[in-house]
Amino acid sequence: MKSKKITIQKDTSKNIFDELSGEWWNETGNFEALHAFNPLRIKFILNSVGKSIKSLNILDVGCGGGILCEPLARLGANVTGIDENKKAILVAKEHAKKMNLKINYIEGNITDINLHKKFDIITCMEVLEHVQSVDLLINGLKEYLKNGGFFIGSTINQTIISYLAAIFFAEEVLKIVPKNTHQWVKFVKPNKLKRELLRNDFSNISFQGVFYNFLKKKWNYVNTEKINYLFSSKLE
Repeated sequence: MKSKKITIQKDTSKNIFDELSGEWWNETGNFEALHAFNPLRIKFILNSVGKSIKSLNILDVGCGGGILCEPLARLGANVTGIDENKKAILVAKEHAKKMNLKINYIEGNITDINLHKKFDIITCMEVLEHVQSVDLLINGLKEYLKNGGFFIGSTINQTIISYLAAIFFAEEVLKIVPKNTHQWVKFVKPNKLKRELLRNDFSNISFQGVFYNFLKKKWNYVNTEKINYLFSSKLE
């Protein structure tokens, strides 16, 4: 099985992640917000699936240094992580080995690699806002998802308040995110994402707004998707 071509934008964020390759497992460093996000992400995944993920096959697309892969593996899932960033994959492999976790890490683009299997769950966290075509990505990924499988992820809405929060304050003022990590034009409105999911045969689509308190360094669920949001869907 070979995925259709997925065009991923080679933007400045790739160079940023190269430079920060040694920071992935520094929980008070540049990826502190991602580490803090994990409890909410795991809770959302479990609630969306509605059962234990033990022994389920999970593919984490854009896995970076393995921040999400490791807690999924600890819950008993069979985890595969894929990322184009060579340095991130090297870090992920080394840390998993150190933690005595069996995780299958793959360096490369999902387009160019035949995974030879389908998954029960595909996660795609903080990735959609970095790709050139959300539709092509979803269309390609669903080829690796079982019927009845779940596509779950998180991204950033395209609003004025999201620009202020994710770029102006996070990157320019507070500097908790490296400068030029995000491009506002690539942020994804929930309605647009819903249309693409429906067009690609997904149903049971749900959204959950989340908010990062910069002062408390903590994420919370909120009743709005105006900035960051989690999404869940099921392949029919």
